[in-house]
Amino acid sequence: MTLPADLLARTPVVLCLGSGGVGKTTTAAALALAAAQQGQRAVVLTIDPARRLADAMGLTDHEDSHGLGNEARRIEGDWSGELWASMLDPSETFDGLIRLHAETEEQANRILENRLYRNLTESLSGTNEYMAAERLRDLHLDDRFDVVIVDTPPSKHAFDFIDSPGRLTRFFDHRLYRSVLAPRKGVMRAVNSAGQLLVRTVSRVVGAAFLEDVVDFFAAFEGIDRGFRDRAAEVEALLTSSATAYVIVTAPRDEPLREARWISERLQRRSLSVALLVVNRLTPRFDPISGRASAAAKKNLADLIQLADAEETIIDALARDIEAETVLMLYELLSPVADLDGLAELADQLRGAAYV
Repeated sequence: MTLPADLLARTPVVLCLGSGGVGKTTTAAALALAAAQQGQRAVVLTIDPARRLADAMGLTDHEDSHGLGNEARRIEGDWSGELWASMLDPSETFDGLIRLHAETEEQANRILENRLYRNLTESLSGTNEYMAAERLRDLHLDDRFDVVIVDTPPSKHAFDFIDSPGRLTRFFDHRLYRSVLAPRKGVMRAVNSAGQLLVRTVSRVVGAAFLEDVVDFFAAFEGIDRGFRDRAAEVEALLTSSATAYVIVTAPRDEPLREARWISERLQRRSLSVALLVVNRLTPRFDPISGRASAAAKKNLADLIQLADAEETIIDALARDIEAETVLMLYELLSPVADLDGLAELADQLRGAAYV
């Protein structure tokens, strides 16, 4: 059995996965708070576009409309370690990568001002996921932090994030990129030689201005692709190593339970195991009614006991299917987590939770 404290102490990267509406964001934040309470320097990164992390930490009154941004922000509180939080900004991360890998400031500006580049960062499928992987790498290598806890997007999109470094690496290594798209090997040759007829045809279809942006982009991108490929390979290795632990968060309802099993199966296909299964929002176990009570109150208690029993049966079956190292049972709080006090209550539950 692996307790959360042990998991956080030994594993520098923790990924929380699950369907929407099961408390995944608050669980990720509570794990980070628990790490800070035991003396670690923890940062929680949300890449879920729903942006609930700031709400869970009570930061929505901050001058920033969401209270969090790409740069990690330290959250002050009464704990021996440090608690930080960050919300992914894909465009800012992408711009930073360009400036990092460009050989000159002129090359960086040429790319950043290119209309095709701006369109890629805003609309290209997979860009957000790869930028999330890149941001994870930066935080993991940042000496300020001992552990990075990631709040991933719901289910399917979480695997878009997990798989994105490998996809990018394969793209840059693919013969299509090397022979057709790679700078000075394809596009420029096509423009400067026998490809002129093709270029004129494409220009009539997509417009001369767009084609000019494409040619200029790939010309300016020369050399930068190597840095992207190398860093993607590093993140792919990180996500499949023992340095990363996977946590599934679910709730005792049909759809979240199906999603939890689906996530587990997808992890198993990648030879990845589940370190922790968190079953959230369970029906609490109430003490017996003492003294005189109405028949309605007694019936209500009996119904709650029956529901709690049914949920425990469901958890037993789920635990057998998923084969997590540890299963935690967290009970429904009286009110949604909306500040650090509520988060601390959830962190207390994580430390003293019932284990299966």
